[in-house]
Amino acid sequence: MHTPVIYDRSAKKPEVAVDNSEPKVPMTITTRCLHKWNGTTVKLTKSGTEIKVKQPVFAMRAEYTIGESILAMRVQNLCQQILLLRTIFLYYDNNRRVTFFNGIVRMVPGYEFAHEKKILFDSEKEYNIVLVVDILPNNVRLREISTIHFLKPRQARGPPLKIKKTQPFPVPEEVKMVYNNGFLRSLHYPRLASLWLNRFYDYQALGLNSSNYIDFLRMLNHIDDYDTQIAMEMYNIPNVSLIPTDFNNRYMLSIMQFPVPPVRLDVGDFVQAITPHVNHRCVPTQNLVRGFIAERDTWMTLQFENPLRIGNNITLKFPANRLPFLLEYRALFHLSHIDISSTLFPPETSGQHNSLPSKKKEMIESFSWFNTSIATNELQKTAIKNIVNRTAYPAPYILFGPPGTGKTSTIVEAVMQIYKNKPHSRVLVTATSNFACNELAKRLLEYVPVDDIYRYFPCVQERNIDLIDSSILEISNLHSGRFEFPSMEDFLKTRILVCTVMTSGRLFALGVKLETYDYIFIDECGSSKELSALVPIGIVGVDADLKKMHASVVLAGDPKQLGPVTFCSFLKQTPHDVSLLDRLMKMPLYARDPNNNNAYNDRMVTKLLDNYRSHYKLIAFSNREFYDGELRAKASPKTSHWAVGWERLKNPEFPMIFHAVIGFMQQDPFSLSYMNLDEAYCVYEYVQSIMKGSINDRIVNQEDIGIVTPYSRQVAFIKNGLSNLGLDNIEVGSTEQFQGREKSVIIISTVRSNRSTVGFLQDDRRLNVMLTRAKALTIIIGNPQNLATDQTWERLLKFIEQNNGFLGKNINLKNFHHKSKSKKQKR
Repeated sequence: MHTPVIYDRSAKKPEVAVDNSEPKVPMTITTRCLHKWNGTTVKLTKSGTEIKVKQPVFAMRAEYTIGESILAMRVQNLCQQILLLRTIFLYYDNNRRVTFFNGIVRMVPGYEFAHEKKILFDSEKEYNIVLVVDILPNNVRLREISTIHFLKPRQARGPPLKIKKTQPFPVPEEVKMVYNNGFLRSLHYPRLASLWLNRFYDYQALGLNSSNYIDFLRMLNHIDDYDTQIAMEMYNIPNVSLIPTDFNNRYMLSIMQFPVPPVRLDVGDFVQAITPHVNHRCVPTQNLVRGFIAERDTWMTLQFENPLRIGNNITLKFPANRLPFLLEYRALFHLSHIDISSTLFPPETSGQHNSLPSKKKEMIESFSWFNTSIATNELQKTAIKNIVNRTAYPAPYILFGPPGTGKTSTIVEAVMQIYKNKPHSRVLVTATSNFACNELAKRLLEYVPVDDIYRYFPCVQERNIDLIDSSILEISNLHSGRFEFPSMEDFLKTRILVCTVMTSGRLFALGVKLETYDYIFIDECGSSKELSALVPIGIVGVDADLKKMHASVVLAGDPKQLGPVTFCSFLKQTPHDVSLLDRLMKMPLYARDPNNNNAYNDRMVTKLLDNYRSHYKLIAFSNREFYDGELRAKASPKTSHWAVGWERLKNPEFPMIFHAVIGFMQQDPFSLSYMNLDEAYCVYEYVQSIMKGSINDRIVNQEDIGIVTPYSRQVAFIKNGLSNLGLDNIEVGSTEQFQGREKSVIIISTVRSNRSTVGFLQDDRRLNVMLTRAKALTIIIGNPQNLATDQTWERLLKFIEQNNGFLGKNINLKNFHHKSKSKKQKR
């Protein structure tokens, strides 16, 4: 047994733990601990009884620096009262403790207290942090309790790789010229600009095909690339006014200082602070300090690498992140050297003869399932069998996964069957978001040995390290608590690599060979533009020597849900705004066969039909409207039926409410997004009602509730309101952010009101995503008069009315005459 020893830097002698009979052996770990408070709050009354309190009082962050064995803690007051922080203890071995801090610190709302000491930990012990504070003026004493979890770093497999500089791929001058002239034809263009524009419009008329594929996608990407650069340059702020915060190198920026509304800026985007400087030779130069956007609301919080000299003439620049474009150009370059006609434009005969293994005995027919529930789902079994046997190769195999149908489970099982039955194969598993990648990695870890799977994070994810499951960190390049470049052995000595679509593009710069991976999975493929999906395919999926596809590609997603986000209005009606999944699903080979009972060719595509997520009434409308009525409700009643009979349901058998609110939609002048305060207050009322009581005697936790709203300004407003109510753990997000997510209870704020149209809510896919997130209960808050101007929303309102699900302001849809807007496109 080893006893931790605490050292105070300010003390002459070390502070020793209570039990000092054991030798002091330092812990041989090479990591740091990061922790945000999620422990138990206990209120001590005068009588000595303890009452658990749900409202958070603190935000706490702990870091352990290995080199100096320093444990540092930051504690921030989250409540609206003044707190007196008295003591911080570390408990171990049930009843032993050391004092980390002992004194009195007065903490006003928002105040952050930082303290550090030197500590040697024992990796086999569990350490609990206990904070004791008084709430003024009532002198109520609180005790906060939580546990520190330490990472378990692994041995390095090899020396870290050095990343090669990415080829610049500049936007051609003729593209800039045509862009600046609004893509209008002109006799005054130089020859190259005229040729470029004529070629572009020829391609546009012909559509994307195997002959113009590489050149057309590159041209579209050049437009998007340059448009992004121009947009970001408009956000530059000369002589900016910044307000320092209590955090190191963190400053507040009022959004009012932007010359134009910063609609494209978001958390994580890069920022540069440039100040004039005179060097030792009296030559005027500039100092540049890099940073990023840490938070964004009506104020922006900027985190810089080094402190700024406030008072100097500081210019802020927000440089465009060109890396995704550069990786896409690189992928196109590799694909230009192979025959793409059979891969990305497969003929109708593909997948019937030439894609089968050369010998019948190579077909794997019998499987022993890792996830035993797969054995009862014939569609999942068919998809996995054909993915493993590469029946679609060299074309991609499509896994069409409507909401809640087990798409992720199918991907994980397919990867594991490849792992088991193809022992010499390597698998690259990608998705468009880090959240989806982490979910895939977590599920794979249930079956695959930790030495055979590697999670590759980009360096920016170090900022979010305390939000990532420790089991995933331990198999990643963040295993030490900080970003590390991987070694070549991390790729060659593991058989499964998990990373985002864009991070996979860095493999080329790290020296990984093009044909390293035999299978490439791309999850969430429908939500990214086609060129983004080509990054893993072009970077590590081709055989340059044989000029053909090497990897078998699997595209997973749902073309009936949200597609790519395109900012440039000129590109919205071009192939740049279409996903690879969506385009392929419209090709004859992937379409339904009217001569075969209108079924899909299962050698190329499988549509999953069994919904394991939601109550059957919650998916009924989407099933009829978007999925041809084919979905089958298979969710367990234990997870999907517990809200049936809730006292606030007008129809106790229909766990969906439309609460009519005739509110006022107002536009934020800085983000140009919209909010509706009346709907937000209705959201608060439902949340408080659910949290204070129960639903059919079931306690609903904050983590069980999700709030979806299509407008970012409404997201921010609802988040702030819930934070003031002490409900920070309720997830609030846009429709795009909730795609692929699920919650037991979903509350939707539609925002639209006092307008004649529904705006971008006319995209049916946005409605489909919002309606299919809930397991047990959906509450929709909106203005039915406005929403009924759209045909699809009108049908939804009538469906809810037929099921007696209307609450709030009484509006009879039968008596509401309007001209429903026809849709130019159903996308």
